[in-house]
Amino acid sequence: MGRSMQEVLIFNAFMQHTSDSIVIKEYFANERGEFTGGKIICASATKARHYGLNMDTIRGYTDFDLLPREQAEKALQDDLWVMKHRKPIEDQRETITHKNGEIVKVSVTKFPWILPSGEIVGVMCIARNVTIRERAKQQARDLMEFMKREVLNPLLPLYHARSKTFTSGNVLKPVIMRLIRKLAETKDLHV
Repeated sequence: MGRSMQEVLIFNAFMQHTSDSIVIKEYFANERGEFTGGKIICASATKARHYGLNMDTIRGYTDFDLLPREQAEKALQDDLWVMKHRKPIEDQRETITHKNGEIVKVSVTKFPWILPSGEIVGVMCIARNVTIRERAKQQARDLMEFMKREVLNPLLPLYHARSKTFTSGNVLKPVIMRLIRKLAETKDLHV
């Protein structure tokens, strides 16, 4: 098997099995250097499934065919920026609505598709679903706020009152100090 055939097979297997939503869009520059187009020429199976399609049937669609208008406009503006500046957008957090109405948080990375000649012909985009990760971060913030409000704040007056009357043997001190350290690790502590 030749190297180029092996590379095609590896690429196809990757696009078939990755859990990331990957899309390659083709654009054309007019005589003034303005880009038009944005048609999908290749997408991962995950990307296609989000819109009730497969890797073959998603070809030719644009973001305006798949996303709500506001999200499609944002995607287009990001694509145009990437091509104009020849720079990537990395780990940009966005909210995407799938065809079934599911709303997900994604980390988006886009970079220009540049031919060896230097000509820009499109954009490659990788979107990773971070909904669960974002939800877990929020739950951790909520738990820390609860611990501060419902555990630490009620204990502090008790600790201060006891520390004035007892010079040693205060059992609350190590517990409160560990709690303060843990809460401070969240960088949201204002005791």
